[in-house]
This record gives sequence, structure tokens and C-alpha cells, in this order.
Amino acid sequence: MKQMVGKFTGLAVVLVSLCGSTAGVQSAVTVIEGGILIDGTGRPPASGAGAVVVVRGNRIAAVGKKGAVSYPKDARIIRADNKFILPGLIDGHVHYHEWQGELHLAHGVTTVKDTGNPVEWLESLSQAIAEGRIVGPRIFYTGNSLTAPPALRDHHIGLENAEMARRAVRLLKAHGAVAIKAHQQITPELLHIVCDEARQAGLPVTGHLRRFGAREAALAGIDGIEHLTGIPRSTGPHPELFKDKEQENELAGYYDDLNEAAEAREENFAPLIRLLVAKRVAIQPTLMTWFRIALENRADLAREDAAYARMESLRYVPESVRKLWQTSAIYEPPDEAALTRFRLAERKMSRFLRLFHDAGGRLLAGSSTSVMIPGLSFHRELEMLARLGLRPREVIEIATRGNAEFLRQDKQLGTITAGKLADLIIVERNPLEDIRNLRKIALVMKDGQVIDTAYHADYAMPIPRPKLTRPVWLETQLK
Repeated sequence: MKQMVGKFTGLAVVLVSLCGSTAGVQSAVTVIEGGILIDGTGRPPASGAGAVVVVRGNRIAAVGKKGAVSYPKDARIIRADNKFILPGLIDGHVHYHEWQGELHLAHGVTTVKDTGNPVEWLESLSQAIAEGRIVGPRIFYTGNSLTAPPALRDHHIGLENAEMARRAVRLLKAHGAVAIKAHQQITPELLHIVCDEARQAGLPVTGHLRRFGAREAALAGIDGIEHLTGIPRSTGPHPELFKDKEQENELAGYYDDLNEAAEAREENFAPLIRLLVAKRVAIQPTLMTWFRIALENRADLAREDAAYARMESLRYVPESVRKLWQTSAIYEPPDEAALTRFRLAERKMSRFLRLFHDAGGRLLAGSSTSVMIPGLSFHRELEMLARLGLRPREVIEIATRGNAEFLRQDKQLGTITAGKLADLIIVERNPLEDIRNLRKIALVMKDGQVIDTAYHADYAMPIPRPKLTRPVWLETQLK
């Protein structure tokens, strides 16, 4: 049975059918029995190791203790003794490519939020995954990012006026977007219009800011801030010192963001935090992406990446990507002076986030997956959140229920609760003692199905990301 091969061979699994074997038609009910349940709600795990999770079809039918929950005699039984059962992880910020599916799932990431790709491609891709034609995580998405002219990235839409902004929001929702993303060049006036239209459509708005700061974005009605962008600009001394780097290469803009963060003034943190908390603006810091070059262990991270680049079973990953994994360049600052400044930026932004969290602010978790290993990068992000001083329980809640709530999918996902979709993971060791134990994946279930988390050199990618030329599809619908 393919679903029980690969990484699951070490897990004690017993499948029981009417015939007493795994052959033939299986029961529609699967039961995870034993183990300790960390359900994502914030409740402490029940004492003992006798959790029972009953899955009927693709839904969680019941959750409880052994002896207190009934299920059919022909149910398939998965033993989880001495292990820990958690909701599937939700990466709240990815830039998805067709080769990423197995890597996300192998690391327990059963759901992702894509924050910038052509909406028509994401619509087709997410539907194919939902129908089982492609192996991959659930994909929720923002679709094309909305900005002001000129549209500088291939999927960006340059909004020329208020009516175009409103129509863009409506079209994105019609094609499956669950949130709207505003990008760097957008003006405060356009952002206000986008937020107003999105609110009427029942969609949150998140933003990668540059032209103005987090304060102006919060006042315009934004719901989320990506990459910590806008925080330095609203807390620093001289915003005009940091010019718009959008038309330069991405590395120059990345360094500029870090240099601006190093200029942030901590005495300006409190008023901004009060505003963001009052407006319920969530922050998706993508700490690993921002501060990877300031970390003491960056050489270890580079070696870990290089090991994935050498895996024969991942030869389907594009050569350009594997070459990037093979080099340590993405972890190296340009010089020692820059390293000193970037570490100052990391300390200041970490201080801001801790104060924000302690004041009741909403932190989210996303890896960005722009230059690192999908799935693995999310675990690194969770470990970075723990470095802020958050307890492992809080980090787990952010990576499950918190991200589901921002996507407005918490009635379906985010906790192990009766009635929700059966997305869950089993890990070998207690993540409440050490968040790094989340890496020790023993089993992944998505949509009620146990997933084969081995990598396959012939991984199917039938819907590649299209090469975009102007006008992109969404632009043709707007004009």
C-alpha cells in the first residue's frame, strides 16, 4: 500500500479491515489510538497517553480518551503510542512553485497560503490538488498582488484608479482568492480603497509595504503585514533616508530593508504597537527570510540546504534552485560592517515583536520559501519564533489555529476538533518541551488520507507555472 511506505515504515501501524488484511475495500473510518494529543486549541494535553482521534472520510468524527470514544470494529487502526498528535501545520506565507508539493508535506505542512502568483494558475493548481491529481498541500491564495503602476513583478497588477482596484478585488475573490495582497508600490489612497472593497467581500488584506509605513497601512484598514515591512519606517527617525528600491535587484532591496530596521528607535515602538493591536493588524514576520544572514548558525543552515541539493530523489527540483541550495551565498552578508548592522536590526525587530505579542498582538507564521527548502524553512521559522521567547505551545497555536483564523478557515482547519477536516501530524517526541521536536515527523494525514512522505524522482508536475507576458490574464479581465 503506497500510502504506508517511505518515512512511515518505523511507525507501529496496524490496519484492520473486515477481511483481517489490508487488501480489498477499506473501512471509511480510521482511528488514531494512543499517543498524547496537542489539539491546537491551547488546552493542555490530557494526562496519560490514551488519545483517540476518529476520522470518517475526510473529517474528524470524534476526539477523546481511549474507552470513552466508540468506533466501528472494522476501522483502520493507527497506533501512536509514545508519540504526539497535532494539527497539520499551516505555512502562512509561501511563493508556490509546481515542484514544492512533496517537500511541504514531508515536513508536516498540510496547508499553505500563497502570497503572489497568477490567480488563474493557482485556481487550477489548487483544484488539481484538491481532486488528488497532484500531490501537495492545500493551497489558499491571494492571487496577483495589487500595486500602483508600473507593475514591476510579472504577476503584479498596477491599479490605475479606484474602479480598477474594486474590480480587481472582486475578480480575485471570484477566482478563489481567500485574501488580497497589496504590494510595495501601492499608495495609501489605493490601499484604503482595496481594504474597503475587500471588507465588503469578506476578505482580509495583507501587505508587503515599502512606499509608506505600518501606521499608514493600519489607518487604511489593512489586516496583516508581511515580512515586518512598514514597522521600521513607522518607528525610525528619517523615512526619507530610505529611497524606493523596487526597481533595483531584490538583494539591494533586502539589504535596504535591514538597514532601515537597524535605524528603528525603540522609544517609538509603544505607540505603533498600541495602534496595531487596536486595529487588530496581524504581523507575519518571516524571520528566517529576513534575518538568516544575521544568525550565528547560518553555516549549519547552508550545509543542511546543500544536503537536500544532493538528494537524487529530488532531482526534479529545477537545477537553478538546487544550485542555490548548494551555495552559502544567501546566508552571507556583504561585509563585517553589514553583519553588525543586520544583527542590530534583528535585535530591534525581535524586541518589537516580543512587545507586540505581550500586548496582545496577533503573530502569524510563514516561511516565504523564496530561497530555502519548502517545509524545512517553516520549521526554521517556528524555531525563530521560539527564540523571541514564545513558549512552544504558543508557537504551535500560531502555526495551526492562528494561521487558520487569519485565512478565515478556522471552522475547517487549525485544531483537532470534531467536524473539522482531518489534517494532522504525528511526531516522535514532545514539541512542548522543544519546538525542534516538530521536525521528527512520524506520520502526516491530509484530508483523512495518510500521505506517503518519501520523495519521488518522478514527482508529477502537470500544471507548471506559466511564463507571464503583459497583459497578464487578470489585466485582460480588468480592461
